[in-house]
Parts: sequence; structure tokens; C-alpha cells
Amino acid sequence: MITKREKNLSILMIIVQVILTMLLFLGTQLIYSKKSFTYWEDIFFLTQIAILWSIFLYKLRLGIIFREKSFFKGFRDYLVTIFFGISLFYIEIKFFPLIRDTGHSLKFIVIFGIFDLLFLSIFKLVFYHSMHYIRSKGHNTRHIIIIADSGSASFVDFFIKSKDWGYNLIAVLTKDSKFKNKFDHVRMIRGDIDLKDFITKNPIDDIFYCLPIGDKGYDIEQLIRESDEIGVTVHIMEHDIIEDELSNSKNLKFNFVTHSTVSHNYFYLKLKDLSDIILSTLALVLASPFIILIALMIKMEDGGPVFFKQERIGLNGRRFTFYKFRSMVVNAENLINELHDKNEADGPVFKIENDPRITKIGRFLRKTSLDELPQFYNVIKGEMSVVGPRPPLLREVKQYERSQLRRLSMKPGITGSWQVWGRHQVSFDEWMRMDLDYIDNWSLLLDFKIILATVTVIIKANGQ
Repeated sequence: MITKREKNLSILMIIVQVILTMLLFLGTQLIYSKKSFTYWEDIFFLTQIAILWSIFLYKLRLGIIFREKSFFKGFRDYLVTIFFGISLFYIEIKFFPLIRDTGHSLKFIVIFGIFDLLFLSIFKLVFYHSMHYIRSKGHNTRHIIIIADSGSASFVDFFIKSKDWGYNLIAVLTKDSKFKNKFDHVRMIRGDIDLKDFITKNPIDDIFYCLPIGDKGYDIEQLIRESDEIGVTVHIMEHDIIEDELSNSKNLKFNFVTHSTVSHNYFYLKLKDLSDIILSTLALVLASPFIILIALMIKMEDGGPVFFKQERIGLNGRRFTFYKFRSMVVNAENLINELHDKNEADGPVFKIENDPRITKIGRFLRKTSLDELPQFYNVIKGEMSVVGPRPPLLREVKQYERSQLRRLSMKPGITGSWQVWGRHQVSFDEWMRMDLDYIDNWSLLLDFKIILATVTVIIKANGQ
């Protein structure tokens, strides 16, 4: 594991596997023994599963998502875990009369162990391949650059070979001429480029700084300041490389100190992602009759396309296709220059309260915010979140002050603090400040409050 992100994910996976084992124990008991849940007896066994399985899964590194061992070695480690678990159960049933009276036989314990071995092995295999497929499509990945030299070649080599961490290596920056020719198929960039300009213009999530702190080539404090300013995370390698005691001295464990201005509570961020998918799927299913009706109304009004598609800027500069119900005339984008002198918004955004390009049905859709419904598809694709800063246009981002780029350090949302508490009543600078405050103070509770406030805005139909 190289960062806190991987450690948190490993712990989360262990918890999931322990819960699955506990449910499997109860399910096996119900099917095989025809025995329903009995409070103290089952709590006794489930507590042992929680403790024993957690210890073995952690010690044998079975919470790791990426494949650091073959399937057969993983199967062996699951076998070791379950063997010790069911052996303890058998000893308790055999020699402790109070536990023997629970009605659990050796046959039941063996059947539970076999089921658990097969279930956990298949679960891990399916989960691994699912994550591998998702990341091969460019989803759930973090774009990174590594600053390194020959002294940190082992990390770069290890990083390249471990493709399942969910990182997309954009480039390696180095001033070491010998190091440049060491790796094939890796984009090497000379170390004397303007790093500030590079991370500003490219979609970078993380920087791994692998040089000694005293290296004169880079000012590490300046790098941290410039990265913090736009929300890019910096990981600084601790150069006391420690051998991993669980790997029989074959692998190296790389330790990093992380500097970040955005939330990296991996568990809560994953809960946010999960709730986004659930809410978006539910919204699209429940709203499907309205979606069909709206599509027919748009088509009947002028015969143009139902959806408006536009390139927007997402997390840390990623570009994606943004969907809305079309609420303007077909050539609305081409008319912006003609209406530029009527722009009522300050800053780089373009807004007109009574925009002449809006269609009749479009005015209703905007008032009720129903034109935003297709963006739930963007959320399911992982490009947006239900709550977050609004995704800007490229032409707007190009006019941002550098400090305002930090609003891109969190996934953009369908709704956010500006939409429900600001809207057209605040200046552009205040809008940016509200988004940055949201990022700095983000929590699941804050998202919940914004969603409730959004419902109120929709009911009042005061969208513009």
C-alpha cells in the first residue's frame, strides 16, 4: 500500500468480507439446520467471526483490491483463514457442553467453511475483474505524475507493474538523463519544464514526489503551495524504504506523507459515490414517464433534438459530455456572440434572465429544473455527482483565476450550494467562494441539506 487511500480501501474490503461471512453463517444455519436466529448463541459465533476473520484477512492482505498475488495463492490464504475459524468452532462444540447444546454439528461447520471459501474467493475474483473493467474504461481512476530519478526507479517500476491501483500514470518528470531511457511505454518529461503550468493545464489529481527532500532541482514547499492552490494532492516519499514482513522480503513498502486541501476520507467519499448511483437510478426510474412526456413535447415544438449535449470540465480538468433536455432553439450556441452585450452576469459566465433563445417548453423546464434530469445519467457514468460545484465550460475555465481552479478538485454536481442559496443573486466571485467553501466543509450531512433545499427550490419552481 502506498497511500492512505489504499489502506482505507483495504479496511473497507475486509469489513465487507466479514459481513458477507456472517450473513453466510446465518444463511447456512437457516437452510441446513432449519434453525432460526437465537440471540445469544448466534451473537457468540458472529462475534468470533468478526474478530477472527478480520485478523486473518488483515494479516494475509486479503483486503487488497489490486492483484499482488495469484488467484491460487489468494485461495490458499482464504483456506488458511477459514480452516482456523472452523477449527476453533469445532473445538468449542466438542469440548464445551454449553456450546454443544446450540445444535451445531461438525457437518454444519464444514459445510459453512466450504461455502465461505468458495463465496469469498469468487467474490474477490469477480470484484477484481469488475474494477479492472471499470478502470480500463477510464472510470474510477486518478491521474498522476511522478517526479523521480534513478534512486526511486524501484518505485516507478513497481508502480507501472501494479496496474490495478486505480491510477493512470500521465507522465514521469525527471532531470536524470540515464533514468529517461529506463522505462518503455512511459511518457518521460524533462524535469526543467514549468511544473506549475503543467499541472494547471493537465487533468492531474496526484503528484508523487520521490526525490530526496534536499534535492536542489525542486522547491518542495513551492510545489506544495502551487498544488494546494488548485486542489492537487502531493505525496512525498519517505526515503527509509522498509521491507514488508508479510511478503518474505520480495516486495518493498513505500511510505508517503500526503499534503492535500480536499477531503480524502475514502470511506465517506465512497458512500457518496454509492448514494449518487442509487439516487440517480431511482430518479431516472421514477421520472421515466415524465422523461418520455418531456421528450415528446420538445420534439413536437420545433422538431429539433431532444437533448442538449455540450463539453464540460469535470474533476481536475477532465472533459466529458454533459446532457440536458434542450430548452433553447437549435442554434442557441451560435447566437451567443449576437447577445453578448446583453449578458447580465459578471465574470466569464453568460446569463440572461429573459434569454430570447429559450423555447416555450424550455421556459417551463427551467422554471421547474426538469431540464436537469438527463444529468442523472452523467452521475451514473461517474462523471458527475448529485451534489457538487456546477461543471463549467472550457471557455469559462480559461478565464478563471488560478486559485479558482480549486473548485474543480471535487466532482461536479447537478445541484450545489450556489444553486439553492445563491443562484442569480450573487456575483461570480461570491459563486466561486461558495463552491470553495463547500469543498472545504464537505460532509455527507451537508450534501443531505443541499438535496433537501433543492427539493424546496423545485417545488417553488423558481429556477431561471
